[in-house]
Amino acid sequence: MKPSAYLARLVLSLAIGAGGGTIFYVLSLPLPWMLGAMCTVLAAALAGLPVVSAKRIRPPMAAVIGVMLGSSFSPDMMGRLDDWIPVTVAALAATVLTGAIGYLYLRYVARLDPITAYFAGMPAGVYEMTAQGGRAGGDERRIALVQATRVFLVVFSVPMVLNLFLHFGSTSGLSMRAGHGGLTLPDVGILIICGAVGWPLAQKLHLPNPPLIGPMLMSAAAHAAGLTDGAPPYLLVSIAQVVLGTTIGGQFLGADRMLLLGSALHSLVLVPVMVAIAALTAWCVSSWSGGGYPAIFLALAPGGTTEMSLVALAIKAEVALVVFHQILRQVSIHLFAPAVFRATRHSR
Repeated sequence: MKPSAYLARLVLSLAIGAGGGTIFYVLSLPLPWMLGAMCTVLAAALAGLPVVSAKRIRPPMAAVIGVMLGSSFSPDMMGRLDDWIPVTVAALAATVLTGAIGYLYLRYVARLDPITAYFAGMPAGVYEMTAQGGRAGGDERRIALVQATRVFLVVFSVPMVLNLFLHFGSTSGLSMRAGHGGLTLPDVGILIICGAVGWPLAQKLHLPNPPLIGPMLMSAAAHAAGLTDGAPPYLLVSIAQVVLGTTIGGQFLGADRMLLLGSALHSLVLVPVMVAIAALTAWCVSSWSGGGYPAIFLALAPGGTTEMSLVALAIKAEVALVVFHQILRQVSIHLFAPAVFRATRHSR
């Protein structure tokens, strides 16, 4: 595709995403800019409109989200790490259980081949599991569709369900730092440095999702040290969410409709089971840890780090707890899932 054609499609996709975000905002739905963009771009992709995924411009927007998430950290959070031990143990246990159930369902109910079922059932990143599964000999299309459908359903359903019980509204959490006053020039400089330095630094350290994690850690350190009390403006964060939602919705562009329908039907069975595991595990450990139930549930939920952290920010839950355990799940799967797969294949 020529650059000019791609740019035209990207502008159209973002316009559709912004329109969906506006509708969700007017309806006071939770996380309107991300969920609205996600749903409308998905509908446009399925309708055959010339939309594209915004994944090429997602990294800088992820950096904006990372700096925003880092602004919610505080110095006293580091003193509560001991309180998180039960959550950490629960997160690892829930990850193993969720992955095992995902594999068994996709292998023996959905009838996928063992390699495809294994990597499609892991509750980790879409792109990472698709790449690893493809290298192992799995069906990349099916892995990508199952993984993308899982993320879509979790990202859509979790904030909706939490909003039913917590009534956190659509935007209050994302503007929670507005009361600290406007950004000064030094604040702007520090926040820009957090994004510009944190991203490449995370790449050099081989951290997962560098555009998000690096700026978030840098921003968290700056806020914990008292260098700034500022956060990216709401408008910029909203634009970043539209890009993120457009990226998720655009992943289904060009997907075979029968394969997509099959993936959606199996995910409608599998995702509630995965979410229920997270919900029940969070309920079991909430009385023994320092975090509240909503934060622990989001820490264990099988969604993306960015998306679950945004929900935590919106409901004023402990973002640090959610981010740490979401990263722990992702890293654990990336490090150990391929090794376990090779070991089980050789033992047969």
